[in-house]
Amino acid sequence: MILKRFYDESLAQASYLIGCEKTREAIVVDPGPELEEYERSAAAERVRIAHVAETHIHADFVSGARALAQKLGAALHLSAEGGADWSYTSAALSSANPLSAGAEIRLGDVAFQALHTPGHTPEHITFLVTDRARGAGAVGALTGDFIFVGDVGRPDLLERAVGAAGNAERSASELYRSIQSFKSRPDHLQIWPGHGAGSACGKSLGALPHTTLGYERLYNWALAQMNEREFVERALDHQPVPPRYFAEMKRINRGAAPLVFPPAPVAVRAGHVRAALQRGDTVVDTRNAQRFQQSHVPGTLNIPLGKSFLTWMGGLVQYDRDIVLIIDANEGSAASVVRQLRKIGLVRIVGYAGGEVIDEWSRGNAGPDQLEEIDARTLDRRRKNNSLQLIDVRSPDEWVGGHLPGAIHIPLASLPDRLGEVDAGAPIVVHCQAGGRSAIAASYLKSHGRQSVANLKGGFEAWVANDLPVERGE
Repeated sequence: MILKRFYDESLAQASYLIGCEKTREAIVVDPGPELEEYERSAAAERVRIAHVAETHIHADFVSGARALAQKLGAALHLSAEGGADWSYTSAALSSANPLSAGAEIRLGDVAFQALHTPGHTPEHITFLVTDRARGAGAVGALTGDFIFVGDVGRPDLLERAVGAAGNAERSASELYRSIQSFKSRPDHLQIWPGHGAGSACGKSLGALPHTTLGYERLYNWALAQMNEREFVERALDHQPVPPRYFAEMKRINRGAAPLVFPPAPVAVRAGHVRAALQRGDTVVDTRNAQRFQQSHVPGTLNIPLGKSFLTWMGGLVQYDRDIVLIIDANEGSAASVVRQLRKIGLVRIVGYAGGEVIDEWSRGNAGPDQLEEIDARTLDRRRKNNSLQLIDVRSPDEWVGGHLPGAIHIPLASLPDRLGEVDAGAPIVVHCQAGGRSAIAASYLKSHGRQSVANLKGGFEAWVANDLPVERGE
């Protein structure tokens, strides 16, 4: 059996190519939109991609399954489970082989059996993989967003990201039953999960690329002995806020047609940036936070290039507006950034400018803007001012572990929906754990009309290091 794992650090997402050494046929499971990497790998392994499959309807990236199957003339396999409300559309299933529980895909000596494992999503399936050239028992399982290293797929996603009221507890109960059914399998069964550490599809994912069921039985909280009620409470407790773009991904990935990418954006100058801001377009400065803090075009949003770039672009940028990017040539290229954004369906990139646009702006306008930074001791003196708004943009579990007295908890992913809670006329200080997320939040607030905004230097860590007071609990 041939096994190849692909891992996208920007999404903490894994996909897999598995092939039969005898027939040289292969299947790709849960592919992303970068199709060329699968084709290159197949050529290197001297196999033909004859099948493409998904474990579920993905919420955190644009699926490449339909596009890859269409491009290569491969058979497409999609779950037929989940019921009418949460399954693939009829148009999507009409061009695919619908998989119900117990269905099998054969590639020579390698067999894939579909197991219905609902909980993260109602249609979710897991593939048990058997290499019959070596034995009759399953060697591993492609678990998608069902079982991760140290965690399981979050069951609250449809309720919190898509608005399916009352779905979270029902899904958590389904997840519990799926786990109870699955965990009786042998300890040696390898687990090949769909995500790693940093994914928003769970709350405590491990960084190891794979694991075994026996190891997870020992160390994964979700496989410990507990009743259903206890599991439901733990599964729903302190889940991170899902990025807003998850609902858009669900809509795209349920449908039949692959996403259409528009022409490449064009290089623009300061005048175009000014016009874009006046039209209400979104201008995103992708330079690092320190450079943005020192000098930036007023009204722009700062989301630095890096591991979390796609998460915050998808969480803070509206899909129904044109986007102009500011990209420093030393940090990235327009082509690479646009390619990254296509992974989450942000395709309305109409222009880009280099970092020199800041100087050009300064020559033709009132001058660049700056983002104020405040240290912990200064904030401690100022926080006694009743008009000061102190906003904590960390995750729920960070907040419960300790927070600044008088702070308002608005996780960064929730900021667009809770912007109305922030008084535009009062001074604001934003903080997170170390200062990165709060710098993004401060730029978001300033780009949405809040002018007196400062970022706490060093975040909560600096506050604690200065032995300043901390409150705990909800």
